[in-house]
Amino acid sequence: KGDNQNHAIPFMRGHFSQCIDANQGAYFEQMMMLPCALGEFRSQARGDGLAKRIIGFPEHITSDIGSIGDFAASAEIAFGTILQRTYSVLGARMHYGHPDIMNKLYMIQQGGVSKATKTINLSEDIFAGMDFTLRGGERRIRHCEYFHLAKGRDMGFNAVLGFFSKLSSGTGEQLLSRQTFRLGQVLHLPEALAFYYAHAGYYVNQFLVSISMPLLVFSWLLVLLSDCEGSFDAFQHCQPDKRPAAEVMAGFLVACFSWLVPLFLVANTLPLF
Repeated sequence: KGDNQNHAIPFMRGHFSQCIDANQGAYFEQMMMLPCALGEFRSQARGDGLAKRIIGFPEHITSDIGSIGDFAASAEIAFGTILQRTYSVLGARMHYGHPDIMNKLYMIQQGGVSKATKTINLSEDIFAGMDFTLRGGERRIRHCEYFHLAKGRDMGFNAVLGFFSKLSSGTGEQLLSRQTFRLGQVLHLPEALAFYYAHAGYYVNQFLVSISMPLLVFSWLLVLLSDCEGSFDAFQHCQPDKRPAAEVMAGFLVACFSWLVPLFLVANTLPLF
């Protein structure tokens, strides 16, 4: 698919490109706002940096059928609206979906709108935004929400699981690419941290959250099983004034669920203010 898009660029008319997938559609009301979307590239002077842009738009998932489909569509809506809106402000938004409108001339300069290697470029769309950001020169990636396109997906359980597996696998392969290496060298610290958590850091965080609960339970068992008992005095060096392990763990839980929980809640809600 990525190579087909790159091959179609020389046959496009005009200055702007929008690669629509086969499972996407448009609304008549949205097409009335297409001149406003193209006006995002308008500049007052020739050669102005406003033309060096990728204008991103959200997708409206129309196949929200059933509980699994509703869950997957809600995840897409959250990613296409509030998350990309935040990434755009922090300077970490790349190119994710095919509603995005790009300046065709600058896409030709960087070799196309997608990468076609099946393994390392599994998430082929994002590399257009990464190459675009690496070239600098007042290039900007914006996100607008007044214009969107419809998109339908197979919303069975296996299809949803396969889609999220593709996203995580593509992010893992993305870590091995030279674009990620170069972005880590040229981005400033706020943009680098935002780029990390928006892509690879999210899945690393999910892995740490998933593995923390078994490790916590395992550590609790080790502490409780290593407590002194009267039957093993010959094998253990127990002090008479030693606190029982159950009491130590109870104090730890009291500290975690008393003043630490409100602290984490306040820290998580601070960006809202």
